[in-house]
Amino acid sequence: MNVPDTVAVMPLPNSILFPRVLLPLYIFEPRYRRMLADCLRGERLFSVALRRSSGQPYPIAGVGLVRTCLAQPDGTSNLVLEGVARVQILEYIQLKPYRIARVAPCESFAPTPPARAALVQAVERLAQARAKLGTELPRAVLDSLLAIEDAAYLTDLVSSTLLDDCRQKQRLLETLNVTDRLDQLVQLLHRQIRQFELWQKLQGDLPTDHVGRN
Repeated sequence: MNVPDTVAVMPLPNSILFPRVLLPLYIFEPRYRRMLADCLRGERLFSVALRRSSGQPYPIAGVGLVRTCLAQPDGTSNLVLEGVARVQILEYIQLKPYRIARVAPCESFAPTPPARAALVQAVERLAQARAKLGTELPRAVLDSLLAIEDAAYLTDLVSSTLLDDCRQKQRLLETLNVTDRLDQLVQLLHRQIRQFELWQKLQGDLPTDHVGRN
């Protein structure tokens, strides 16, 4: 899908939109209700940008297409946004009532074939470590992830699904070299695995009646 030169931008403190990944959103602020109404009358596209602690959005963001939208009687809306592209925000041409920016697509590239196997192995190990602590990934989710052959899509979907830290996700969103992105993601997953293994060890060292106490 071609991304227009200008799009509305919705800065959020804890959401990252990756290409080909679905992001559910709840629209309730009056300015974003207006933004959504304008988008639905047009190409149904807007951008989600991670908001810094300073309040300013990061310059690399995701543009998404509104796939479904359910309006509520109170004027709020529940929608599902499907990521279509990474973009760089070049400049803001409007700030009120909502932001509109001029953007340029950021294309992923892979100078060498990404080592998909390392990521698959890390995902499987993480799933095993989570299961031992009772936070097992649904089998359908795991099977869907492991069935993806496209390394670029796999890295984005795993990042969105299995990482909790939005700053980590943002760094991966900004990494256009797919091989580098995959390597960074594998390292982050191994860090999570070590944390889960440590928690398991600590839990195993505690008497049963102490588990869950602070």
